[in-house]
Formats: sequence, C-alpha cells, structure tokens
Amino acid sequence: MRMLEELGRVRDGWSGPWCLGGDFNEILYVYERNTGVCPSNAMAEFRDFINQKALVDLSLRGGDFTWSRSGVGSVASRLDRFLMSVDWEEFFPDMVQKRMARPFSDHFSICFETLISDRGKPPFRFENMWLESEGFSDLISEWCGELRVPGFANFLVTSKLKFLKEKLKVWNKEIFGDIKARKFHLLESINILDSKEEASGLSSEECEQTAVAKAEWAKISFLEEISWRQKSRALWLNAGDRNTKFFHRDASLHRKFNFISFIEVDGIRFDTMPAMKSAILGFYKSLFTESKAWRPQVDGLLLSQLQATKKESVELPFYEDEVSRALF
Repeated sequence: MRMLEELGRVRDGWSGPWCLGGDFNEILYVYERNTGVCPSNAMAEFRDFINQKALVDLSLRGGDFTWSRSGVGSVASRLDRFLMSVDWEEFFPDMVQKRMARPFSDHFSICFETLISDRGKPPFRFENMWLESEGFSDLISEWCGELRVPGFANFLVTSKLKFLKEKLKVWNKEIFGDIKARKFHLLESINILDSKEEASGLSSEECEQTAVAKAEWAKISFLEEISWRQKSRALWLNAGDRNTKFFHRDASLHRKFNFISFIEVDGIRFDTMPAMKSAILGFYKSLFTESKAWRPQVDGLLLSQLQATKKESVELPFYEDEVSRALF
C-alpha cells in the first residue's frame, strides 16, 4: 500500500514521540468486521507496518466498530484508529481511544484522551520500597512496643495493624517523603554543580556534594523501580536491572484494563463518574433492601417450656463438688 510506504518514510525521519490517527480504510484482524472476511495481503501489510515501526494500537472503548453501512447487506468495520509510538506512551501512559456519537457521518468520531480517574481517597498500601529505608525494621519494632491493648490475640493483632497503618501514613508523609520530588531536587542540584564545574571548576567540598547527590539519586531511582515493580505486579522480574520503564508500562496497562468507562443498569447506560457511582449505589441498595418487612412468627406453636423450679436450678452458680463429679 502506497499510503503505508509514505507513512513509513515519514516515521523513519521522525526521531521524537509519534502519534498517527485517521481512517486507514483497512482492518487489522478478521473480527474487526461484523460480517467476517478472509485474511488478505492488505491486512498482513497493515500489521507488518505497525510491527516494523513499533507502534501501539490501543483497544477501542465504547464500541467495536468505527464505520457502518445500514440497509440491505449492512456491514460494520473498524477502519479508524490512533497509532502511537512507545515513547509517546511513556509521556502519556493513560491514553485511551474512545468511540463517540455520530449524528451525521457513517464514521464514528474517535476521541484520543487521557483517563480521568475519580475513585476517591486511595486505600492504604504498604510500599515494599520502605523496607530499603535505613532503620525501618527498628522503627516498626518500636511502634509495635508502644501499643498495649488487653484482649484476645486476634484483637491484639488487628489493633496493632491499625496503629501501624496510621504511624506509617505520618512517617511516609513527613519523613520518607515523595520520591519523585526528592529525585527531581537531586537532579536540579547535580545539574547546577555540573554547570559550575564546566564554568569554573569545583572545590573539594563541592566535589563531595556531587558524589553524595549522585549516590542518593541512584538510591532514589532504585526505590522508584521497586515501587513501580509492585504496582505492575510483575514480581517474576527482579528489581535493580533498570526495568522502571517496563514496570511503568505494565502498571499503566493494569490501570487501563481495570478502568470502567461506562456501566449499564436495568438497560440504562451511565458514562460519567458521578452517574456511575449513583447507579452502583442504588443497585446494591435495592439488592440488599427488603421490599417488605417480614419475619417468621412463633405464635401459636406448642414448644416445650422449662418449669419455674427447673429454670431457677439452671441459673444457680456451680459448686466445686459438681465440677469434680462432672470431670471424674
């Protein structure tokens, strides 16, 4: 296809992030047409173009097809799409393709947008990178010793875990800090010292500052990699091999996969976050609410009853000889 050859030459001459969108007038796979077709050379060439240029084809939300023709012999296909390079996805990791309404054309509009997640306050999550912080184990032991709670063992464990959670929240915010901000400030300091070295040289004290800043930056980068590894859940791959980009992309993929763009309740579609929250709340509220107050009644049933004297004997305290007879 001449169009793909021309696009390939443009891509080869472009060094930065790249995004291509439009009507390609061709499908990639058989299932992208509702009538079903046999695999063709044009489809294979289109797939080869995407693979050779290392482009990413995101899944389409809001529908399966982007073009349709009604009437006799109606047909629908996915002809429109956005293709982006891997480095584009690194800059915008939460991009999705969303099919919009079509009031006039036989093509649906495609919106290329960033996921906007409004899930409320995020839940507490223990970060594995905290374990690499110096003195962290001693700090946990100290906090565990602070709380004294009487009761059963399971209640004691639950109380200590809640207490540790609150302590960790404060420690993470006030002492450990945001690793992204720490990494950014360290890079700024290193750049300033590098610029000064080029201009007038560095003193022995400034050389030492540079070495300390670079060592701290390497440590922060390792912590960041551990954090992204945990978010990506790719625990089969070890941290420490400069896999931050891989973990970042894997975590973004999980986020895209778990993102809910719309829900349907009783045949009604909701696609905004407030409407979806309200619909989900209403659905489960009605599901777990009784339509009428009903309870089983025992009135009129002939049940065996204790006599007053037996009832009093049941409520008497135990004596030592009674316990001894029961045991021996």
